[in-house]
Amino acid sequence: MSTVNLTNEDSEYMQTGDMDMTYISTSSQQTELPGGAEQQTMRVYLRVRPFSKEELSDKEDQDCVGIENSQTVTLNAPKGSANMKSSEKGIGMSLHKFSFSQIFGPEMMQSEIFEATVKSQMSDFLDGKNALLFSYGVTNAGKTYTIQGTPKQPGILPRVLDATFQYIGGHLYDGMDLKPYLRNDAQYLEPDQVKQEKSAKAAIFASVKEECEPLRSSGLESCSALTSNPTEADSSQFALWVAFFEIYNECVYDLLQASLCSKSKKRSSLRVCDDGAGNCYVKDLRWINILTLAEASKVLQFGNKNRSAAATNFPYSHSIFTIKLLKIQDSTVTRISEFSLCDLAGSERCNKTKTFGERLKEAGNINNSLLILGKCLTALRNNQTEGMKNSYIPFRESKLTKLFQAVFCGKGRASMIVNINQCASTYDETLHVMKFSAVAKQVVQVIPDKPLKSLAPCLVGRDGKPLVKNGVIDTQALESFLSEEELLDEEDEANMSLATENELANMIESLRTKLLAERKRNLVQEMEIRNEMGDAMLQQLMESEELRSRQIEELKESFEEKLENTFEIYKDAIREHAYQSAMNNLEDDYVPFDEFIAEQDKVETLKRKVSELEGLTSSIGGLCAVPTVDQSCQTHPYKSTEAAGDDRCKHLYKEKCAIDRICEDKQQLIICLEKRLKDINLTLQNTRDGYLEKSSELDDLQRNSKDQTESMEEILWQNVENDREIASLKSELAKLSQNPYMQLRPKRGLLANIRDAVTSPRKTSTTRTPRKTAHP
Repeated sequence: MSTVNLTNEDSEYMQTGDMDMTYISTSSQQTELPGGAEQQTMRVYLRVRPFSKEELSDKEDQDCVGIENSQTVTLNAPKGSANMKSSEKGIGMSLHKFSFSQIFGPEMMQSEIFEATVKSQMSDFLDGKNALLFSYGVTNAGKTYTIQGTPKQPGILPRVLDATFQYIGGHLYDGMDLKPYLRNDAQYLEPDQVKQEKSAKAAIFASVKEECEPLRSSGLESCSALTSNPTEADSSQFALWVAFFEIYNECVYDLLQASLCSKSKKRSSLRVCDDGAGNCYVKDLRWINILTLAEASKVLQFGNKNRSAAATNFPYSHSIFTIKLLKIQDSTVTRISEFSLCDLAGSERCNKTKTFGERLKEAGNINNSLLILGKCLTALRNNQTEGMKNSYIPFRESKLTKLFQAVFCGKGRASMIVNINQCASTYDETLHVMKFSAVAKQVVQVIPDKPLKSLAPCLVGRDGKPLVKNGVIDTQALESFLSEEELLDEEDEANMSLATENELANMIESLRTKLLAERKRNLVQEMEIRNEMGDAMLQQLMESEELRSRQIEELKESFEEKLENTFEIYKDAIREHAYQSAMNNLEDDYVPFDEFIAEQDKVETLKRKVSELEGLTSSIGGLCAVPTVDQSCQTHPYKSTEAAGDDRCKHLYKEKCAIDRICEDKQQLIICLEKRLKDINLTLQNTRDGYLEKSSELDDLQRNSKDQTESMEEILWQNVENDREIASLKSELAKLSQNPYMQLRPKRGLLANIRDAVTSPRKTSTTRTPRKTAHP
């Protein structure tokens, strides 16, 4: 790749005012380099989508995008955007200016955009050069509408196809026996392969309904005068082949495969390979030969039906529609040109679009591929700038950049259409897109005046080998391309010579010896591997058994220690609880011992007095049983003494009742202490049961350890048996080495042994292929 460093006039960065940031690059300039090479900056166009009714009702129109002239646009950050918040904090600016090759406002028509953007690339494509067109922007910015359009307003792709058919005119090659091969070559197809191509094409057309109007009636006549048509004296013909594929989750899928219509089957991804000349291509990609614009419309409709889309019906993949124009003269492909139109998926932030799960994975892969595309453009720009050290360009980190590496490196002309909307809610994403386009516009492409020799088309056969070398037909390649029956029809070329019988016998004997030696070596190697694996397994088992035994002992000790500690904790807790309970009860009903003895003495004294009074009362009652008038007069002096005795009896009775109540309280305290002792005994019983349960678990662990020891002994015994078997195999091997001809293949005949033992003469010898001799 040839690169030219940019001067200070090629790109300019200018900042005006405190709130104004300007990204300005010079317009695309073409300069001639020595040797006829052409140098120009990449053309980057901007298209602004008009507001929809829903966006106007949601108040999305906040004058975020202002078109100053045909090459300059201004972005003003709305309130609430991340850019405005950063500028309010003093980070960054809220006003940005960008320049483009040309800016198209919301009122521009599809035909005007085609004339202004793709006309020069279309001329290069019809003249035999390669072209690439990107559409880049956020989701719902109008990228697919710009590329494909609608039936009433066709986009760039239908207009490119229409212009190509108008250029071809009556010089269309209707045969399908010349097909694109690899990236820049052509392949000759046999009649049966042509039938397969026609059946695949018919299957695609049969699955597409006639739902849209013919594109010819939609105003495509304005694309006719791009370049001069081939003259009638010119015998050249043209074949147009198209392919349609997508890059989804960093996997390439063919959109023209009929099996894609069955959603129950998983799609098979295709590989991106290199043809050996630095050109990448998609292996096993289906190419369809189209003869009319209606057929191209059906192919496009079939591919769009198979394209991956999210729940919002917006595509979540990069779609690439590739057109190849083959110039054919005297059944020879003299020139191949390619035009690729890439509809990139939308780039937006995952947190703003509320993506999650599978959609989050898709958005991550899309943003990653677009990030790598930006890195490639930045590296290209830096490598072309004076004073900058050349850096690595990561073309091969993404399928998208890997496919179009040759175009970026000068083997074609690339351009980009940036699509944006004017909504305030997507301002931050739009600003990111504009900064990306500013980097792309500074990339310089160096396009050679004449294509390199490696880019010239090469006619190959079905095995991929070229049939023409330096303009002369290769006889050996042509003979290998022809079938065996066609070669045998030529009697003058049907002679062949076979090796002698002795040479064949010696060759067979040599191969037999090599086979036995290889078998012996393989058997010895197998036995050695078996021994090594057995020893390693035994060592591993011994180590694991030792480790398990140590673990069991440690667990046993830890369990015993834990049980002892738990039992001691229970005992201490129960003892402390009983002591505290007893002390609480004693504090409530505590009586000093001296007072208790004094009270006991008082009680005994009162009891004696009560008994004396009872005896005295009984004697007094007997004397007063039959009183007379005189006696009543005599007993009057004793009334005061009797009243004093009654008062003392009442006082003694009250003290007795109080003593009885104290005795009842003491009895209840004794009952309460007995209940607590029962609870303590029950807790001790539960502790004993837990200890017994842990002991049973320990016994189970010991039994398991014993069972594992027995299994280890059984494995050792099996290892001994394996050693005996290996010894028997060695003895059998020794017998086989003594009798080398005992286990040979059954005799199948001379020609069968020759076919198995002798390699193909085409690969082992450069002489002519032996052919069978036709006997009369």
